[in-house]
Amino acid sequence: MVRADPPVSRPAGVEVDVNVGPAAAYEGLRRALDALREAGATFDDVRGARGPEWAELFPRADGGPGTPLAEIALAASERRLHRESEQVFRVLSTAAAALCRGCSQVGRPLVLHGVGGADLPSLRGFMRAAEHARTLPGAGIVTHAPERVRPPLDAAADLRAERACCLRGMGLAMDAGDLRAELPAPAASPVPPASREGELYALATDPDADAADRLAAVLGYCRAAFFSANWEGTAVVASTALRLAEHVADARVPGLLQKARLDDEQAEAIEFEPGALETAVDLRAFLYKVLGVQATFRGRQDEALTYFRAMREGTGRLLPELRAQSHLYCALTLSKRMDRVGDAIGELDEGFSAVGPRDGEADSLRRERGWLHNLRGLTHFARGELRAAFEREKLALACIEGLGDPSSVHLRINLLSNVSVLQEKAGRHQQAARTWERFKKAGGSSNTAFVKHHAYRAAGLALLTGDRVTALDELDRSLGCAGEFADDFHECEIRLELGGLHVRAGEDGPGAAHFTAAGAAATRLGDPYRMALAKAGLAVCSNTPPGDEVTRLAGLSLANAGKAGELRRSVSSAQDPRALLPTPRTKLNRPFDLVNFQGRS
Repeated sequence: MVRADPPVSRPAGVEVDVNVGPAAAYEGLRRALDALREAGATFDDVRGARGPEWAELFPRADGGPGTPLAEIALAASERRLHRESEQVFRVLSTAAAALCRGCSQVGRPLVLHGVGGADLPSLRGFMRAAEHARTLPGAGIVTHAPERVRPPLDAAADLRAERACCLRGMGLAMDAGDLRAELPAPAASPVPPASREGELYALATDPDADAADRLAAVLGYCRAAFFSANWEGTAVVASTALRLAEHVADARVPGLLQKARLDDEQAEAIEFEPGALETAVDLRAFLYKVLGVQATFRGRQDEALTYFRAMREGTGRLLPELRAQSHLYCALTLSKRMDRVGDAIGELDEGFSAVGPRDGEADSLRRERGWLHNLRGLTHFARGELRAAFEREKLALACIEGLGDPSSVHLRINLLSNVSVLQEKAGRHQQAARTWERFKKAGGSSNTAFVKHHAYRAAGLALLTGDRVTALDELDRSLGCAGEFADDFHECEIRLELGGLHVRAGEDGPGAAHFTAAGAAATRLGDPYRMALAKAGLAVCSNTPPGDEVTRLAGLSLANAGKAGELRRSVSSAQDPRALLPTPRTKLNRPFDLVNFQGRS
């Protein structure tokens, strides 16, 4: 549990200052884990079970051989402005579990000083640990003076509202107006940064470094911070770089790109890829896109629109691909975040003008036009114009015919998915299933993460067509993929839904087995709401009242307080909770609610 200050009666806490600033994601978590390690915690069980995640937390000290996290979990999506990142969720959940088990192991609470100055990914991890600690005897996460924060480092990097949301997610009554900008800027550390992200930040913000070296570091940093959801660091670095970019000569831009790629450890990217930049104007547009993406991920949609429009403002020649992207991102924000579909269509029309068909055109122009057609199809879909939406998706597919670059592959997969969803919404479930089956021919179709999502949707579509046998086989395949890489979150979700499916069919034995396994996964996650839901399902299977334990666990929930409250009311009024038990859907994509602070009251 979380308190504002440790009581005198408790054992002396493990004290740690996590006012580390925004330079590198997870640095605050590293400091806290190191403090527990010095107090006697070993973390061997967590490190052994979560090797890929541990390698992200300690890429140099503890990172060993094994499957990279990027190969087993999905990242955020820039081209869809989809901020949910399975990779970040898994790292934060791993760190939270280690913090709680470390406290339990040493028999002392962890006392966090300067939590208001931690990097935002770490603060989300501490939020996750606060809830996890409620489910683990002997774990204690304590905050000292959480209302103290750092002054914003830049107008674009003012994250006080986000910090207040995270603190509320820790169970603290805290609003943005309660925060006091009293924490000092973190002192420069004589210890080398623990991650490449930290190294790039140090160079990108060093006023004494060569401008070209700094800009190259900026390009690398923006990519790294995108994948770690380090939005504050992104905003600081991109804003700084805009000032530097005013004085860079066009001839130096290609060299900046080459330098940025030289030591780039990031996998080949289909997101935040600066490879097309040719001039200082293009570099400026890319930096505004960076600022726009971090703003929309933080829920600041008006700011995001301002940044995306700034991509095409000013003088000088701008690559038509970047001009098209400016309109695409504006349209995405207007349609997906602000429900202004008409305005989005206007942006798309302007985007098409920038990359209209022409003889001998570059593949990159075709690809950008394909992305525009894809989003235009989704605007038709938003208006219920399914036939027009299908036609746009076909046009988008034609634009990338014969293209095999990462962005085109990403778009092709996106289009096949969209077509399948359109067919589903039109009630053509058999067609939707056949279209979805075409995914098995796509690149990477043998990848475990791919199969996990593909099999789950195939199951949902099979249920819609009445093929329960195929559905259960596919759900079992999806579960197997989740188990292969210790994906407790999706295992828990799928098993809860399978339990609900069996309960509704009167199959209490299989239902009970899935609810038992779901409860175990929820316990490993430290998720009291899903623990309570699994116990409620078991009670239904045994035809017994849910009992006080369901009520107790539901009352511990911070991330899902609303749904947990509904479950508690159902139990207290002796209602049958089976209506609250989930059943399989047709898409596995879920918000990672346990680390999502946005929308928490």
